[in-house]
Amino acid sequence: MVTLSGVIPGIVDAHVHFYDPMRSTWALSRYARVATMPLIKRFPRPALWVSGMTTRRSEMRMMIDPSIVRSPYGSRQYGAEAAGVRRVAGVGVSSVVHMESHWFGDSSDAASSFAETRYVVGLPFGHNGVPDLGALVIAGDPTHADFGASVDEQMRYSPLVRGVRYKWARHSDAQVMQWRREPGVLSTASFLRGFESIAQNRLAFHSFAYSHQLGELDFLARRFPETTIVIEHLGLPVGVFGPVGSGAGATAAARAEILNLWKERMSMLAARPNIVVKVSGLALGPLGYGRETAGNIGGRDILAEMIGPLVLHVVDRFGPERVMFGSDMPIDRPNASLDVVIGALLDVVGDRGEHLLAHLFAENAKRIYAI
Repeated sequence: MVTLSGVIPGIVDAHVHFYDPMRSTWALSRYARVATMPLIKRFPRPALWVSGMTTRRSEMRMMIDPSIVRSPYGSRQYGAEAAGVRRVAGVGVSSVVHMESHWFGDSSDAASSFAETRYVVGLPFGHNGVPDLGALVIAGDPTHADFGASVDEQMRYSPLVRGVRYKWARHSDAQVMQWRREPGVLSTASFLRGFESIAQNRLAFHSFAYSHQLGELDFLARRFPETTIVIEHLGLPVGVFGPVGSGAGATAAARAEILNLWKERMSMLAARPNIVVKVSGLALGPLGYGRETAGNIGGRDILAEMIGPLVLHVVDRFGPERVMFGSDMPIDRPNASLDVVIGALLDVVGDRGEHLLAHLFAENAKRIYAI
């Protein structure tokens, strides 16, 4: 069994979500039925939790376990999950990169984004088995008029801000989660004006979109060749493993078409040296693992078999210096725990040599996020 012992001192997990739904402004909307924003903090936490028991349609479309959104996930919770990593990887997790989620609400809401940044910076990192906080990636909408000012404010607040995450995913299947309704947003004047703030501040742009949209990143990469563009979750080929929504990936022919289009788009983008792929979201439901929100993957062997062709295609096209690991915890946990995800990924790339292993699991994230 291949491990990382002697290859790197520790793993850098480049995609973790930390949040408290009772404190994150964007998440409090699910409790709006019991209180207005000025009063909501006075409600007992158990009462608020019960009031949010009803599953939202957006959670169903994202195919995530609703309990994940209702429960806080902080540094200590992650540290407890990471305790089992050394057993399968030979090393532990040394540092993490927080990815602001903004599952609900308007990602152009600067106050909401700033609230989550303050919350994460205040968590205990770096001791008692908890990895260091290596970097922060904030959420934002470059088309918003106040985007540049929001980025500047958060960078002044924390020197760990290293990137901006933009969720522009849209799909023809209405039962798949939609983040933008209109097509072609990356080429609009408002988006490009906002993107200048990312480029000028030397931040990495994190793209959350579906695989059929990836071609639009080519224009952006050519226009801003000095800005690192990170494709999250392997480019999210929705339905590549099985039915999702009302019909995506419903037949073998449809899944083959999704896979072929994804391969074509990724091969095209590999020609742009400023594009990096985050090998993350490996157990996400929208890939097509099953209709349930949990327990759809039988274990490490099955996960490795499923993700192997996708991971190896990316590694072969982008090379060792432009891929990096992210766990997407806790969102992926209902389908695969942290140690299972890392173990499966090691099974897939373990024979590709220490150079790839070091860069995939640590060195590239350290470089991109200046850790």
